[in-house]
Amino acid sequence: MIWMLLALGWPLAAQRASLAEFVAGDQCLFCHRNDIGPGWQKNRHNLTVRAKDGVEGEFVLGARERTRRLRRPGYGKFAMEEAGGWNETKFNDRCAGCHTTAVDGTTKAFAEISIDCYACHGVVDLEHSNDTSKILLSKKRGRDAKEIASICGSCHLRGGVSKAKGFPYAYHYVAGDDLFADFAVDWEKADEEDRHVYRNVREALNGSEVSCLSCHAVHAGSSQKHRRVLTSEACLDCHYESGPKKEVKRRVSKSGVCEY
Repeated sequence: MIWMLLALGWPLAAQRASLAEFVAGDQCLFCHRNDIGPGWQKNRHNLTVRAKDGVEGEFVLGARERTRRLRRPGYGKFAMEEAGGWNETKFNDRCAGCHTTAVDGTTKAFAEISIDCYACHGVVDLEHSNDTSKILLSKKRGRDAKEIASICGSCHLRGGVSKAKGFPYAYHYVAGDDLFADFAVDWEKADEEDRHVYRNVREALNGSEVSCLSCHAVHAGSSQKHRRVLTSEACLDCHYESGPKKEVKRRVSKSGVCEY
C-alpha cells in the first residue's frame, strides 16, 4: 500500500475540534424552492438515507438491490438490520460520514439525515443572497478542481481513512477545507477498484481542470453533460476507444466498507 497525504494550503480538517453551526437544508429551500426544490426530493444525495414507506420509525439505506433497513435508537444514531438482528453501532462507525450530514467526531452522532446542503457548500455566508460568489461551488465564485476534488472525494473516495481517528470517513471535514490533511488515500486504487473516481481526483490534485462537475449536474441529478465532453483519457474508464459510445465497459466498483 502506498499512502499519500496532500496539503493544499486550505484550513486543516484535522484542526477542527468541533463542527460549526450551519444552515439546514430546509432553510436553504425557502429561497431555492423554485430552482432546487422541485427535484430535490428525488435527488440521490437527498436519498442516501430515507424514510421507509409506510413504516413508522424505520429508514432505508442504499438503492436497488443493495438496501439495508435502519431504525433510530436515539438522536443522531441509526441501528442497522443484519442477519442476526439489529447492529447498534455499525452505521455510525462506518456509514454515517457519507450517508448523513455533520457527524460529530466524538460521539459519531449525525445532525441531519442524508446529504444536506452543508455537506457540499460548507458554512454559508448569509450575504450570498446578494453576492453568490460568497458560496462554494457557485458559478460566480469560480470552480476550482482541487476544491471540488475534496468535496466530492470526501464521500466518493471509498477506502480512505481518517488519520486523526481511523474512521473510514474524514474527521470533522467541512467543504472548503483540505480534505487530504486528514484523509489518507491509497492512490493505487486509481488503477484498480473505483478507478474513475480515484483517477479524476488524482488528476485534479495534479493540476487538471476537469472535475466531477464538468460532467455531473448534482442538483439536477443528471450526468447528461458528460455526453457533450470531448473524448479524453477519463472517458476510457467507461467507454471503449473505438465503436459506439453507447457500449460501455463493465463497471468495477467495490468496497469492503460499503460491502459492495
